[in-house]
Amino acid sequence: MQKVIINHNFCDEAPECGGIQVCPSGAFRYNLKNKKVEIDEEKCTKCLHCTLPDVCPVGCILFARSSSEIKELEEVAKKDTRKTKWLWHERYGCEPGKTKPLAFIINEKNFEKIIKKENFKLIDSWNIDYLDCRKHSQLLADLIPKDNGDIGIYKIATHKFPQLTKKLGVKVFPTLLLYYMDNEILRHEGFLNEEEMNTLKDAIKSKIKKMS
Repeated sequence: MQKVIINHNFCDEAPECGGIQVCPSGAFRYNLKNKKVEIDEEKCTKCLHCTLPDVCPVGCILFARSSSEIKELEEVAKKDTRKTKWLWHERYGCEPGKTKPLAFIINEKNFEKIIKKENFKLIDSWNIDYLDCRKHSQLLADLIPKDNGDIGIYKIATHKFPQLTKKLGVKVFPTLLLYYMDNEILRHEGFLNEEEMNTLKDAIKSKIKKMS
């Protein structure tokens, strides 16, 4: 049993929703009266075009592959406490109109250039086939010490680039890596919950301090 779920707690409910644009059956629609994005379950063919990461950059469109996943993801969406400010951070890595985007996408063409840069790099390695990668995550920007802006935030879709995934030694999804130039100095495997944020933030700060 498959089901597409919209996280309405965090969705910006835009008429220009990417799900509407890519849905081949017209199941995705914008309700003018309620000013919300909706899914017509009868029209939905479960093609999952709407769940591709480029369609909803902040991950408000979720999909479940079983009854247990439906229950878990609906509970995740229900308990999501993120605000509009978070949406701007996760989509653009910045506050609107103030700073340039922070997050960059790693691919096979730019990997070597990025990994050899003389800076600290926080790399989010995710895979769309894993439920923990489809839940909402904590803000990566919040892990960066405020007195150290020289850290690049990067994301790699491991399901698209298996050779890069092997090169990074990533076997658990998601995995968060901290690199300095081409040297790994810290990794966190698995879903990053709110309780683990401060511990990981302190570890990152300590590593950066020792190497600066």
